[in-house]
Amino acid sequence: MLAYRDRALEQELLLGGLHPRARIGILDDVTTYLKKPIEHIAKAYWAYHTGEDLVAQQRVGEATREAEVLAYYQATPHYLYELSYWEASWDKQAWFEVVYRACRRWRLQHVLDFGGGVGGLSVYLNSRGVRCDYLDVAGKTFDYAAWRFRRRGLNVRMFDILSTNGKAQGPYDAIVAWDVLEHLFDLEAALASIRSMLRAQGWFLSKSTFATSGSPHEAIHLAQHAKYGDVRVLNELMERIGFRFLGQLKPSRLSRLLRACGARYAVTGIRLAPKLKHGGNFLVHERVG
Repeated sequence: MLAYRDRALEQELLLGGLHPRARIGILDDVTTYLKKPIEHIAKAYWAYHTGEDLVAQQRVGEATREAEVLAYYQATPHYLYELSYWEASWDKQAWFEVVYRACRRWRLQHVLDFGGGVGGLSVYLNSRGVRCDYLDVAGKTFDYAAWRFRRRGLNVRMFDILSTNGKAQGPYDAIVAWDVLEHLFDLEAALASIRSMLRAQGWFLSKSTFATSGSPHEAIHLAQHAKYGDVRVLNELMERIGFRFLGQLKPSRLSRLLRACGARYAVTGIRLAPKLKHGGNFLVHERVG
């Protein structure tokens, strides 16, 4: 377990290796849940990812009906391994710390992880005393996240986005959508729903990679949203719905200096940079009114 590395996946996801402490518990989760060695899980993932799933993702990316998109996310086993491995990376753990520090610094005491996947952010925040609810579409990934919460004794409130019962319990101080917006069929309706769940002046933190033409890696990112690759277009939509851009949430200048000196994922502090651009950082928008 300690020596395991999937370098092909790291290269595809642009990861910087596995966090030595985080990976033990995270990879143990997925092997215990699936009752298979990690190498067997990886082998099955790659056979699926480069075969049947490649076709399915391309179909989702060009979908003309929301039902096609939701059906994929409900049924796919694709994310149990991929998102777990990403969660175990230095990169993901560093961004977890950025979000956690933002919650502490700006008193964001009640958070919703919108499109929470395998539940990593909810685990990270709740384990450190920040109340974080989880929302996603019910299915294989949802069930795995619920199992992870139970395994750690975390009382995480979970919400199925398709359920008519048990809606997310807002108003929230902050809602986080991490690599989610590019997967939502009706983006405008989703953003309006997010706004309705935030308190006045509540924060919406989003980090997205929208589809671009000629990029197979992003085939599952909906082609209809390619225009939002221009952050100004995305911001115009956000403003129409009732948000105001506050800045990019990113590591502090000291963190950046330490990273330049070799500590690649250091997080010694955080800051809001006012320039509107994607840049790989979280965009922070405030609910107006």
